Amino acid sequence: MRSNFYEQNTANFPRVQTDKFFVDYSNAAKYTGFMNNAFDFVENAQLLRTDLWDRFVQQFREEADTDNGWRGEYWGKMMRGAAFVYSYTKNEELYRILVQTVNDMIETANEVGRISTYPVELEFDGWDLWSRKYVLLGMQYFMEICDDDALKAKIVESMCKQVDYIISKIGTQEDGKLPITSATCEWRGLNSSSLLEPIVRLYNITGEQKYFDFAEYIVGTGFTDIADLVERAYVNDFDLYQYPVTKAYEMISCFEGLLEFYRLTKEEKYKTALVNFANRILESDITVIGTCGCTGELFDHSAVRQANTTNHPIKQETCVTVTLMKFFYQITLLTGDPKYVDAFETALYNAYLGAMNTENVVEPRLMEQQPDWTFEPLPFDSYSPLTAGHRGHWIGGLKLMSDNHYYGCCACIGSAGIGLVPKMQLLTTANGFALNLFINGTVTSKTPTNQDVAFNLKTTYPVDGTVEITVNTAAPESFELLIRNPAWSKTTSIAVNGVAVEVKSGYTRIERVWKTGDTVTVKLDMRTEVIRPIPYGTQVLMTDIRWGYNYSVPVFDREDPLAKKHVALRRGPVMLAQENRLGYSVDDACSIKINNDGYVDVSLTETDIYPNIVAANVPLEDGSTMLVTDYASAGKLLNDESKTAVWMLTK
Repeated sequence: MRSNFYEQNTANFPRVQTDKFFVDYSNAAKYTGFMNNAFDFVENAQLLRTDLWDRFVQQFREEADTDNGWRGEYWGKMMRGAAFVYSYTKNEELYRILVQTVNDMIETANEVGRISTYPVELEFDGWDLWSRKYVLLGMQYFMEICDDDALKAKIVESMCKQVDYIISKIGTQEDGKLPITSATCEWRGLNSSSLLEPIVRLYNITGEQKYFDFAEYIVGTGFTDIADLVERAYVNDFDLYQYPVTKAYEMISCFEGLLEFYRLTKEEKYKTALVNFANRILESDITVIGTCGCTGELFDHSAVRQANTTNHPIKQETCVTVTLMKFFYQITLLTGDPKYVDAFETALYNAYLGAMNTENVVEPRLMEQQPDWTFEPLPFDSYSPLTAGHRGHWIGGLKLMSDNHYYGCCACIGSAGIGLVPKMQLLTTANGFALNLFINGTVTSKTPTNQDVAFNLKTTYPVDGTVEITVNTAAPESFELLIRNPAWSKTTSIAVNGVAVEVKSGYTRIERVWKTGDTVTVKLDMRTEVIRPIPYGTQVLMTDIRWGYNYSVPVFDREDPLAKKHVALRRGPVMLAQENRLGYSVDDACSIKINNDGYVDVSLTETDIYPNIVAANVPLEDGSTMLVTDYASAGKLLNDESKTAVWMLTK
């Protein structure tokens, strides 16, 4: 067993007795190609910009959220992602910038340590606690990369003062305090209750009983003033889109806090609720691009509604995508179930990479509606199309700041998505490793006896399904290596030094004495599979929000007759997509030649029409072909010129 590893990580992350997989913070990865380019893009477009950090800190100095806004979330969201990204890049310039902005943020506190973008007379309403949550999380995740003990102590002191102030005001009515579910005019308290995660983490750091007690109080509320969502998930008798509050991003955040609380209490009820919640997401609300929400940012039975042409253009929000990725990462650590890695990977290669604004386009509708603002491209788009449409449509969480610049929630959270990739790629088990993601490059770690080990991956995945893994160790050592076998790969083969091993569903476990030069060759099934919409007829949803009254009313939803005429094409983890620049209109129906086994014989090709990861020719019934690319690369101009569709209309 990894005693040194556990001792190192237990203080802040008490997971030894609850989790199946772990993160070794000594791991280091180096990728090549588009994945490394994604890190470069995020750093240069966002994280290395001192003007952004200064602007976000300024919101606290000004107490700018006098409109019940959420400008206070920007700093903490971006800090969390920056800490994740730094874990990969080890960019010392980035580290210096983060140290400076952490110190700047601490200095915004008033005489009692309160840090908020809300004036005292307006506090504990709207998105105040939500934003304070992100300040705490940003500081806590920065501590994971901080090498300055004095600065860590300063951060802990600040966090304690922030939370002590909150605890003095928020609690039970019997104690003369404001209930946390009443500390907002939005979503029946769901957004404020997501404060749970940093409260549990602060208890882990300090061991102060009052923080545990406050976390226990939040869990006891069930996260809303209208229903106990913890109990609902535990009983497991309804889908999430049937809950009286269906805001996806905030609900996931609350359950991630519950996951941290379970690690403390080891109360099996909470684990059951968490697994039920995760499975309900996968069963009822995930779309082919790996995220949720065909009605804005809500759980709304997206799994069956995703091919409707009648869905709102504001859908598939990037904040939901990244929060899902983080939750799937955490639930993978907890359960060791690879289906959550499958879901993470789908989100990564489709919705997430697709949201990167690599063409640096300014949202066109913003320029039309706010011509006097100071325009600049944001690094991430907020919404993604499914049937024929274009990216963008608006900026999620848009707020103007006093210097005439603007920003949005999805832009701030985006960096965390790419930062999670190295963490998820190679996880530690009690007796070895679980290799989850197949990315060209090298990842290094420590073996169970604490010697260096490197896994060199040679692959063009997801273009090709062959992955060659070379193991390099300082000395021969016995440990297990779990190789993930994605659920979509029906004919996976695995060989060690050329000798085939029996492939299992989920993970194939290889235990042997490993020595330098040993190779594992994985060949995945990269045939292109046809996915068809799920018929549903009619249903009742809870997606009509009565603003000002803060409640939802039933919506009578009807399946779009055109939905059944759509198909989607999945090739490995990548969804293929049409795009107007590829020589046809995505609004026109096509006749794809589909084999009797439900697969399509696409042929890989190359195109320079726009940068892409995968390009392929799809055979049509008339003998011609249709050029497509991976979904993540399509639609980057945010207009009809690059109109795109992952659900393709057929004749």
